[in-house]
Amino acid sequence: MTPIRSRLCLPAVCLALTTTACLAGQGAAPPAPAADAPVLAEDFESGSLNKSVWDVRTAGEATVTVQTTQVHGGKSALQVHYPKGTPGLYGFIVATHLPDSVRTHCFGRAYLFISPGMPGGHDALLSAGTPGWPNSNFLELGASGGKNVMASYQQNDPKVPRGETISKANPPYPVGKWFCLEWEFNDAPDSITTWIDGQPSGELKGFSFKARAAAGAPAPAAVPGNKLVTGFSDFAFGFRYWGSAKTDYDIYYDDIVIDTKRIGPTK
Repeated sequence: MTPIRSRLCLPAVCLALTTTACLAGQGAAPPAPAADAPVLAEDFESGSLNKSVWDVRTAGEATVTVQTTQVHGGKSALQVHYPKGTPGLYGFIVATHLPDSVRTHCFGRAYLFISPGMPGGHDALLSAGTPGWPNSNFLELGASGGKNVMASYQQNDPKVPRGETISKANPPYPVGKWFCLEWEFNDAPDSITTWIDGQPSGELKGFSFKARAAAGAPAPAAVPGNKLVTGFSDFAFGFRYWGSAKTDYDIYYDDIVIDTKRIGPTK
């Protein structure tokens, strides 16, 4: 897939596309983007989700909306609302058409605001993996115990035995304020490195993976953590919790970027 060479008409998203649609009928080609333009940049300033970029995936009463009340920069940000009382909900936006330059190795950055916290247990925030999330294989950033950074490999593709490898002895996420979350995902070998407000905040590296045994079958042998994902196609941002939340939770995202190099905070 060819890297992006011009910006979409909507100012909220920068993707590499070979198109002249923005200036159709004006007799001129669109201006070339800066040489260092990222693979994907989303600031939600259009006030809505670009359906050519984002696929919305929800379960139950969880909702995903672009709103103007809680923002990091500009006038709009994404809100994922998880209501209390019902288990197994999720709300995500998923980018599925990014170029091959981020297929096996990528960097990401997003600003998050977590309110009032996260429920105890396994909370999923963002991931990159094979098509079909959540029924796929992916590297994931989430939370353990409702607070600490958890980096993991999740093998959920129904065609292979399920399993996970996690790293959860990591620092806590800030709550009640905007913070800068950065990550590096690699599929060869499989690894995750994270930063919060520029400070190292956990990693998953040099691991072996052992899938769960099927009923009545011998346990699979452990394998090295290398090319387990088999490439990043679905880039997902949102919130998921498997239990029944005791209160409403809101996770806000703003200024999302995916690129081939580390991005850093907004300038």
